[in-house]
Amino acid sequence: MTEKDLRKLSRADLLEMLIQQSEELRETREKLAAAEAAAEKKEMAINKAGSIAEASLQLTGIFEAAEASCQHYIENIRLLSQRQSAVCAQQERESREKAATMLAETARSCETMEADTKVRCAEMVAKAKLEAQTYWDEVSARLEEYYQQHNGLRELLQRTLQPVGRE
Repeated sequence: MTEKDLRKLSRADLLEMLIQQSEELRETREKLAAAEAAAEKKEMAINKAGSIAEASLQLTGIFEAAEASCQHYIENIRLLSQRQSAVCAQQERESREKAATMLAETARSCETMEADTKVRCAEMVAKAKLEAQTYWDEVSARLEEYYQQHNGLRELLQRTLQPVGRE
């Protein structure tokens, strides 16, 4: 499997591959144990035959094969682990970049909303001041009119209520 293919895999797939490798390691160990058992049997057979040199040559081949198999498996696990670490690091970088972009966009959006709100508030305050001034002008005019209307009444009352001797 190429490195590009490994990058496309999800964490679950990578973990599944790691589990498969672990199972292969277990199977290899079992094979090694079986090979060692077979080697012991062969050693007994060789001892019975009396040829120690022949037994040594046969056992060496078995142990070399088992050791090579273990080394190959360990190397595969190491490579898989390195690839998985690289993929995880890349995903983390991408996630952090995406989060930073989203935060920047949110900040810009908030600034725009705040500016729009300030403009609307200023418009509302100006409108409220205008309405208040208009209302105050209307009330002042009515009060002035009322005062003028009642000023004539007041003068009439003052003339009629003045004592007779004062005229």
